[in-house]
Amino acid sequence: MTLWYLSNNETFRQLGDRFDVARGNACRTVHYLIDIICTVCDDFIIWPKGSNLINVANSFNTLRVNNFPNVIGAIDGCHIRITVPLNKRKDYTNRKMFQSIVLLAVCKSNLEFTYVFAGWPGSSHDARVYRNSTLGKCLTADDCTLFPTEYHILGDSAFPLSKRLLTPYRQRKILTPTQAIYNKRLSSTRVVIEQAFGLLLGRFRRLKSVCMKNVDNISKAVTACCILHNIALNNDDYTWVPIDSTTDTIRNEFVNDGFNNQQDITGINKRNSLASL
Repeated sequence: MTLWYLSNNETFRQLGDRFDVARGNACRTVHYLIDIICTVCDDFIIWPKGSNLINVANSFNTLRVNNFPNVIGAIDGCHIRITVPLNKRKDYTNRKMFQSIVLLAVCKSNLEFTYVFAGWPGSSHDARVYRNSTLGKCLTADDCTLFPTEYHILGDSAFPLSKRLLTPYRQRKILTPTQAIYNKRLSSTRVVIEQAFGLLLGRFRRLKSVCMKNVDNISKAVTACCILHNIALNNDDYTWVPIDSTTDTIRNEFVNDGFNNQQDITGINKRNSLASL
């Protein structure tokens, strides 16, 4: 019942009719099982460490010709359309003028998520969500030991450049050929996170519009779908329904909120070094 609910856009009343149970029982069952699924999050959404970290980097290296060296993930944000009370709509209304929460995620080259952070209001820019996530707090700390500094994750210009999170050169002026090639290599490698979101939303159509009254329950439902997404990939199930171009994954335009404008010198030097390869 819960898998059907997450894979379709039926109401709880329609779900109850389909499985011949009362609407209230259908609702309670779905929420109960979503809670159970979320308890095993750390067993299926796993940040790469040790030898697995090296394997992830190697898989990115073989993904395409002229890929980045030492990439261990691609990061992006995805807006999940929701329904919220009138008095909360301002906080959750995004740049496309619909209500949403943000799903911030990192994935490997095989589209498997290694980090998810769901629930921040849709009015927030990706840089702010990142700053308040456990991952962002860790990567921006001086004593971060999540992974060695020779490795990195790739993001777009919405994120702050650092030695562990590489972003494109911003096109405030004409880019040099070296910078343009760097941006192209980054974009072609980072695209896996967009593909992961496409796979997730294609498989779990509930995420195209989550009609739950409680935002915490919505966040749990999104997280549960990410866990099930990884379970499916672990079992070599890449079957999915293609999503159209209207899917609500808002493109990240550069917004100067002060945080994503921060570029530490080690990040700048590392980016310049990789661009010159």
